Amino acid sequence: MVDQTFPNRPPLPVGSIGLHSAGFTGMALLILSEASVFAYLFFAYFYFSVQPHSGAWPPSGPPSFKYSALQAGIMLIGCATAWWANRSAARGARPAVLLALGLSLLLALSFIALQFADWYDKPYSLASDAASSFYFVITGVHLAHVVAGALMIAAVLVWSALGYFGPVRHVPILVTAFYWYFLAVAYLWLFFTLYGTPRLA
Repeated sequence: MVDQTFPNRPPLPVGSIGLHSAGFTGMALLILSEASVFAYLFFAYFYFSVQPHSGAWPPSGPPSFKYSALQAGIMLIGCATAWWANRSAARGARPAVLLALGLSLLLALSFIALQFADWYDKPYSLASDAASSFYFVITGVHLAHVVAGALMIAAVLVWSALGYFGPVRHVPILVTAFYWYFLAVAYLWLFFTLYGTPRLA
């Protein structure tokens, strides 16, 4: 008998479940390695910012909150929708999974659009000075990760629509949610570093 809720779920159990799966372990290790990249970038920014400068740091003044505050809100709301998707998958609520993943994808695409708008709005470029270089490199690295996250969300959304996941085995949704949590934490550090610390000096 075919399960109409998850019609394409494999008839036999495949792979480990939840936190014991290789996919979750792999994502945890990936996040550790990517977190070190952000740590190096933030360290470089802070190290350079405390060196003697001929003028203020950053030279163009603190970046505006015009887009970054919205982006921070999007990252936090995205955590809620990612958690909702994973929770709904665990309960076998397929319509809720599709809605939560659809909202998550919309939030990710909105973040990407806001990041490009923020870049366009800046009066400086990548080569203007050291502070602007740090700004574009750090936000660019984070944006690349968000694009990867959007692709992950799109993939699990399609797979969910096709009915590939069930209440017991839905590790790809769990892994995608875990990755988004990492993106949110990284952006909060980015927000504090690039937008907050110049105002504390």
